[in-house]
Amino acid sequence: MKRSHSISFILLLIVVSCSSEKESDLKKDCSGSDLVVSIVSVEPTTCSDKGGLIASTTGGEGAVTFSINGADFQQEGTFDALSAGNYTVTAMDQNGCTATVSTNIDSESGGVTLAVASQSSAGCGSFNGSVSLGAASGNGDYTYSKDGSTFQSSSEFDGLAAGDYTFSVKDESGCVASVSATIDTGVSLDADIMPIISANCAVQGCHGDVQSPLLTSKALVIGQAARIKVRTNAGQMPPAGRPDLTQQQIDLIACWVEDGALDN
Repeated sequence: MKRSHSISFILLLIVVSCSSEKESDLKKDCSGSDLVVSIVSVEPTTCSDKGGLIASTTGGEGAVTFSINGADFQQEGTFDALSAGNYTVTAMDQNGCTATVSTNIDSESGGVTLAVASQSSAGCGSFNGSVSLGAASGNGDYTYSKDGSTFQSSSEFDGLAAGDYTFSVKDESGCVASVSATIDTGVSLDADIMPIISANCAVQGCHGDVQSPLLTSKALVIGQAARIKVRTNAGQMPPAGRPDLTQQQIDLIACWVEDGALDN
């Protein structure tokens, strides 16, 4: 029995000794490692393409692998499809010794911007509206588009009817910015609508003194704008017995209401 215990103890010492040697082999002392990682090149992002970088090493032992921002290690030091931002590249040799380097990927374009420089009204039932655009902060020449149309070199858009539009600009880096604009008809409450209402509707015996709603002020007319449009279009206003409005007058009222019944 004593001999059996002695043999077991010897075997245990051998196993422990071998395990210690293996663990020692895995845990190399990296304090004297000469592994250095550096950035060879950086490709900035553009509005159409992602950026990238290439890293390389000197020193170290054996094969070297690379990781970026804590991701899995790979054999090559090339990293593609990177957004603008800060990155840390880690290199590791076969002994597990590591070295790191940080870099930044910039955006090649500062970001193009677009604004409406000026615009003009279309006129009631007309196509006289126009928009002039102003672009800034992009790269190279600009081209412009209206509502997804083919891009053009001119920043001027003419022949526009009243309505809502989306204009876009694109610079040579492929960056795109957009801006919305509303073209109105330019019909005026003061100059166009009130004279019609005052002469034909806000009169004695009608909407001027007894018939609701009264239309004797701009505020009252604005408050009834939608109703006025419906009734004039239907020929129900002015009432029977009074001269009908001309089609031009009816159209002016409709255009003013569609512009938002502005106090203009």
